[in-house]
Amino acid sequence: MMPPARFSVLPENEVQTVAHFEVHGFSPTRIERDAQGLSVLVFSPMTEEQALRFVEVFPVHLSAKIGIVVGNRPPTPQ
Repeated sequence: MMPPARFSVLPENEVQTVAHFEVHGFSPTRIERDAQGLSVLVFSPMTEEQALRFVEVFPVHLSAKIGIVVGNRPPTPQ
């Protein structure tokens, strides 16, 4: 299982983003607010297959941050 997924959006895009994910079969388990005031949609842990499908339906045009991190550690610079 992959760890929980997080998708950050501007608060004004929250409803549209949740609807987009739900149309594709993904519903956030909760919505948090981060220190910058962004809405962070938190999704349950997924299998690898589910995670690949999840990434394919990302509404990138609504994202407040671009980047994919797998695991519980921040990415290391290369």
